[in-house]
Amino acid sequence: MDFPRAETLLHGCPTPLALVSISGEMLATNAAWDARVGSGALDARIHEQDHAALAEAERAAFGAEATTSLDVRLAREEGERARLTFWRADERSLWVSAEVTRDEAEERKARILLDCFRKMDAIVWSCDAEGKVLVSDGKGLALLGLAPGAAVGQSVFELYPPDSKVHAIVKRALAGETFIQEDVTEKAHWRNVYTPLVDASGAVKGLQSFAVHDGEDLQLSKKSKAITECVDRLPICIWAFDKKGTCTLFEGALGRQMGRTAADLVGKNLFEIYRERPDLVGDMRRALSGEAYVVERPLRDTQLRMRYAPLRDPFGEVIGACASTEDATEELRFEAQLRAQLELIASQKQAIAELGTPILEVWQDVLAVPVVGTLDAARAEQMLGALLEAVVDKQASFALLDLTGVETVDAATAQHLVRVASAVRLLGCEGIITGIRPSVAKTLVGIDVDLAQIRTLQSFKDALRFCAGLRARGKR
Repeated sequence: MDFPRAETLLHGCPTPLALVSISGEMLATNAAWDARVGSGALDARIHEQDHAALAEAERAAFGAEATTSLDVRLAREEGERARLTFWRADERSLWVSAEVTRDEAEERKARILLDCFRKMDAIVWSCDAEGKVLVSDGKGLALLGLAPGAAVGQSVFELYPPDSKVHAIVKRALAGETFIQEDVTEKAHWRNVYTPLVDASGAVKGLQSFAVHDGEDLQLSKKSKAITECVDRLPICIWAFDKKGTCTLFEGALGRQMGRTAADLVGKNLFEIYRERPDLVGDMRRALSGEAYVVERPLRDTQLRMRYAPLRDPFGEVIGACASTEDATEELRFEAQLRAQLELIASQKQAIAELGTPILEVWQDVLAVPVVGTLDAARAEQMLGALLEAVVDKQASFALLDLTGVETVDAATAQHLVRVASAVRLLGCEGIITGIRPSVAKTLVGIDVDLAQIRTLQSFKDALRFCAGLRARGKR
């Protein structure tokens, strides 16, 4: 009976199978071995901590007629294990089969990832060092009008023109760079991760990529793009830093106007850059303490208004801070001018009020207040304060409120007069109202104002005679 050759059995076996020499050199492997264990020397495929046990198992297999088995960890991927079974082929070689398994926890992770991947609008693909597509799969391919596996076997360098973005991206990854690329159009937003695929020696043998379509975030992406364009054009800048003070963001036209760019600051420690400005460093540390606030600081000839806000993680812990800066120089200059004008107006109003209600010392200890026009609440308050101060300052015994210049009076005005006369009495000074016109008297009676406790005289002259008479009799 003719038996198949060993080579035929090797390549037809679905179990990972290899022929290894006494020196550990791989003499032959089948496709299943290359796919599950990997090509190259056997000890290079096994975790270094299991090399001693591997050598011992090989020696035992050469000296025994039966099979020898060993559980090892593979070097190719964390969490992947294999049960290797050895039996002697001849005096200088061994057959070895592998049953590759993963830890239960790793298997669970893989199942979760696979389940999520199948439900996401995502794409996973890879190519070799020449650009030949090895894998192309994922639900997201349908959004591009492609079917899973349709591009496998084709070269990305032939599918796309030489000056395309795809060529540049593939070359970056094949050069050993890992990076994230975002592609935003009117209809799609793809976030792509590219990473080189390396062998056990560290040499790049291809690339692998994972892309996610953020369809629901498309409007957000457009808003983000619009905000970025606004920040680049308006005279403001936005910036952020982590808890150590390292700048993580710096954008805006104002920054460029001040001679600063993202290249100058991002990735650098702001505490060090501004160490000679303890006020600025203090502001940043204040934001990192969790406080949101606004502060104005000078920088050369410019007054800057900075708004700080802490950044927090999902658990509420402060992980950094962000800030916006605007040029407030012109605004602050205008505010200063406005304050000066308001102060001038208030001063002029005070002067006018004092002229409108003069307080005259007609005799020693006799003051006269000629009231002209309307006496509203504000004017009555100003007159009362000035009169009380004058009574104390002049040690006055009489205060004459002359209403000769008042044509009309209402209830509010009458109450203000009563209030002024009553207040000066508390200081030992008698308030006397003079010059009440007939029309005013009629109004006072009609509105039932009680002037019984206040002395009233017909004219200012009568009031002076009254004061003189009291002084002559020695009653004051």
